[in-house]
Parts: sequence; structure tokens; C-alpha cells
Amino acid sequence: MRNGNVHLQLASPISALAVSPGIAIGPVRLYGALSHAPGKALVAKIASSEVEAEEQRLREALQVAINELQELTGRVAQTVGRSEADIFEAQQLMLEDPELLAEVHDLITSQHYSAASALQQAGEHQAQELEALESETLAARSADIRDAASRVVRLLESDRNVEARPSPGESTPVLIVAHDLTPSDTASLDPTMILGICTVVGGTTTHAAIIARALEIPAIAGIDPQLLSVLQNGQQVAIDGTRGLLYLQLDDEQGQQLRADMLQQQEERVVRRTQDESLWRTQPASTADGRFVQVFANVGDLESAGAAGDQGAEGIGLLRTEFLFGGRSIFPNEQEQFDSYVDLFRAFADAASLGKTIIARTLDAGADKPFPALEPLIGLLQEANPALGLRGARIHLMHNELLRQQLRALLRAGAAADVQLHIMFPMITTLEEVRRLRAIYHTVREELSDEGVMLPAGTQLGIMVETPAAALMVDALAREVDFFSIGANDLYQYTMAADRTNSRVTSMFSVLEPAVWQ
Repeated sequence: MRNGNVHLQLASPISALAVSPGIAIGPVRLYGALSHAPGKALVAKIASSEVEAEEQRLREALQVAINELQELTGRVAQTVGRSEADIFEAQQLMLEDPELLAEVHDLITSQHYSAASALQQAGEHQAQELEALESETLAARSADIRDAASRVVRLLESDRNVEARPSPGESTPVLIVAHDLTPSDTASLDPTMILGICTVVGGTTTHAAIIARALEIPAIAGIDPQLLSVLQNGQQVAIDGTRGLLYLQLDDEQGQQLRADMLQQQEERVVRRTQDESLWRTQPASTADGRFVQVFANVGDLESAGAAGDQGAEGIGLLRTEFLFGGRSIFPNEQEQFDSYVDLFRAFADAASLGKTIIARTLDAGADKPFPALEPLIGLLQEANPALGLRGARIHLMHNELLRQQLRALLRAGAAADVQLHIMFPMITTLEEVRRLRAIYHTVREELSDEGVMLPAGTQLGIMVETPAAALMVDALAREVDFFSIGANDLYQYTMAADRTNSRVTSMFSVLEPAVWQ
């Protein structure tokens, strides 16, 4: 068979990169509109009189995209896993990156590019910088920047590329063939309708590959790009994601063997999933040598709380209470907070069978976590260095009426939902901060008791250890609180003097960095 420079023996498998194990045989479904190489420039200019309106369009599109990513994060956490959902939480941070937004702002205001064109150029600039890094893992994150930027660009261009996706009405499972799949594309696939994935670009460390493996969808990458014009929708092909092979045509022996392998893999998957659900969801976690270890979940919304309990979490180790405040223009009052906490606590407790412990972190605002609802109460935070400014516990102590309101709501909700509630404070740097926060907590508890409000028993107080100052005086802090939680992201960035939202210094974030471990 010949097509351009492609010369193939149909019955001979084509070597590719093994990305996600398993066998897939079925009809091709070309991801047409998404099958293009990254970096294709979208160039559009605007008049100087349109700059202000264009920046407003950008702000609105960014907010819509962040809301979509928040929804996707919750859905992936429930259907795939928390670690895979963190991919899209990171993409939210990418869209809030001050360096990215500053470059976009300059392209719009100084060079009069459209918002879509400016964001695509700035995103591509950061993606290429990541690709130039020696670390394969960090270089693979370029796909996430392109994915996040493309989401906003599609909103700005009012082009969702719906025609490129498998139609919801399709009833036959297909094998996706595309130039590339973004993490968002992969996470949106229905595993029951996708037999396998075959792409021109990609690798084992990309987030799309990680999600494919989590969904147990066989996948290969590295095929000849000219195959995109050779293959036809509906054409029967096969891939071996374990050995990295593509079959454009099967002889009788190959077809019989691969179909037998695929049937066996499907049967093994059903048995494994059934065993996993019945075994792991209802048993306490333990190491291979029999030591019991509690496994708690990180939760940021109602949906993920229910999913954590259903998946067998023995508690919630970090409840990010920011879920209640993000995107709101008006700060919720005590009753609104109480209602939301009760719903979330019960969502977890009703689904959990191994424990009902919930550790709630008080509002961690500031730095890379802006909250519009706070501005009318504490003023607009415009700081030269937000990461070293007013954030976390510092906001609590400067505006302790907000902390008192949150503590009242949490304590009332803990008792109402009958959970074992613990509370921890973020961004601690001094003993004085801890002592003042404890005093506020005990005052609130006494006030509620005097009002005849039912309170949860055994509530412990803890802190986040996420600054070098806190890490250096853990001995002294241990005498003031009941427990610690390590905030690795901020601890890394403060120890290494490297902004975790700045793609130019992400190479500093080595998981084995001696300075951090010490």
C-alpha cells in the first residue's frame, strides 16, 4: 500500500511507542479538528479602541474556563482518581499564572493582538520553554499549558470543535486516531465507547497517557503522521498498547490471537475491578508487612467528598474550605457556610464505612488563591510579592471576624453531621500566630457553648507546616497543637526560592531535593 511516502505491508505490524497496555481491535474514529500539530499561530489584531473590551472578554473567558476545569476536576476525581483530577487543578493554576497573564496583557495592550491570539502566543511560549527542559516529566507538562490555553481560546473563538469528538449518539465502540490528545480530551472520553487510542505525538509521561492508563484504555503513540490521511473512519485496525504495535490489517492467525488476548484482558479487568471494589473499599489500609496505615482523601467539593467515602477513604485529611468561597462575589454568612459544610460532611459520612474523621483547613486565601468575595471586606490585595504577603493565617489574624464566623459554622456543622471534626490553620510562621489562633478558637467554642449550641467532641487543632520558619521550629510548635500537616507545594517554593506557578523555574522542584527533606 502506498500513500505519499508511506509504504506499508498491511499484515505486518507498525512499531510505535507503548503508552497504555492492552489490546484493542475496532473501527477507526479520526479526531479530525483536533488532529493538528501544536504551535500553529492564530494571528488576529484589534484596534487600539478595542483593547479595554478585549481584556474584559479575556477575563470572562478565563473565568468560564476555570469553572469548567473545576467541574472537570470533580468529575475526574469521582470517575478516575484524585491524582488524575489534580492535573486539571494544576491547569486552573496555569490560567491564573501572573507571568502568563502579564505576557497576554502586554500582547493585547502594546501590540494589539486579540485576546485569543495573545493567549495562544503566551501559552505556546511557556510550553516551548518547558519542552526545552532536560527533564522528560517537566517537558511533558507543555501539553497541559497548551490544553489550558486552548480551552480559553476556544471560548473566545466560540469554536468548541464538537464535530471532532465521538458523537454521543454513536453506539459502536471506536478506536481513536489523532495527531494528539490533550489531557482534557482524554479525561472526557467514555471508556465504554473507546476501545483504544492511537496518536502521532505523545509519550508515557504525558498527562493524557497517565489518564489513559487510569481508564485502562490501550494506547500507542509515535505513528507516522501521514497515516492520518491514509486511515478512514470505520476502517478496522488493531493496536497492542503493551508492545507498541499498530496493525492496519490482520491475517487470520493474527486476528484470532489478538481477539483472544483482548477477550482475556476484558475478563481479567472485570474480575480485578470486582475484587478491588469488594476488597479494598471495605478494609482498612495496610502495608505489605501488615502495618495498618490510615488512608485519608484530599477533598475540595461536595462531589469529591462523596466519592472519597465511596472509594473507601478512612477520613478526609484535607478539606479545602475554599470550595465555598471561590468565584463568589459576596462572602457567605455563617448560616450559608454551615449549610454547605453539613451537606459535605454528610456526603462523606453517608458513603464512608471505615471512619468519619474530617480535617478542615480554614480559608487559605491570598497569593495564588484570590477570592473576589474578600475584597469588599479586606480591600483589594495588590501586592508586589503576594506569596510573601497577606495570606492564610495572616488574613485570619488581621480580620479575625471572618475566622470566627468560619469556626462557628464548622463546629456547628461537625456536631450536626456527627463527624469527628478536626481543624487546622494555614501559612503559620510564628508561635505567636498559633497562640492567637488557638485563643480565638477557644473563645468561639465557649461562646457557642454558652448559647446552648451542640458541639463536636474531641476536636483537635493542627497547623500546616509549609514555611521554612515552621519547619525549623516544629519542636516548639508541637507543644502548641495536636497535629501537623505538611504543605509540600509552599514548603518547596519557599525553601528553594522558586515560584511554583512560574514555569521557568519548575525544574527546581525535585521530589528528592535535600534542602527540603532536611
